[in-house]
Amino acid sequence: MHEVRRFRRIALLMLLIVVVTIGALVAAVLFRAEQLYVPLGFAAVPGCFPIAMAVGLVSWMRSDYFADVWLTDSTEQLIVSAHPEFVTAVDRLRAEVRD
Repeated sequence: MHEVRRFRRIALLMLLIVVVTIGALVAAVLFRAEQLYVPLGFAAVPGCFPIAMAVGLVSWMRSDYFADVWLTDSTEQLIVSAHPEFVTAVDRLRAEVRD
């Protein structure tokens, strides 16, 4: 769960950086702060916009859960809800251990 939260925070932070940078660029244009046009333009377009969006997208994709586990009334059983590829990999590892 810690990894999931960490990657989601990174993704949301990257999105926030893009929004704040574009907001600062719009504010500079509205308040006619011409000395900030070029630095904010470079920060938004070749800088934070594509890079932050790519980092945010990758972080959000990495934040996916691999399996959810719930305890039952008994200490001998667990209920596991997992991605099909995860289940296949676990079954393959179990078969290798048995052989």
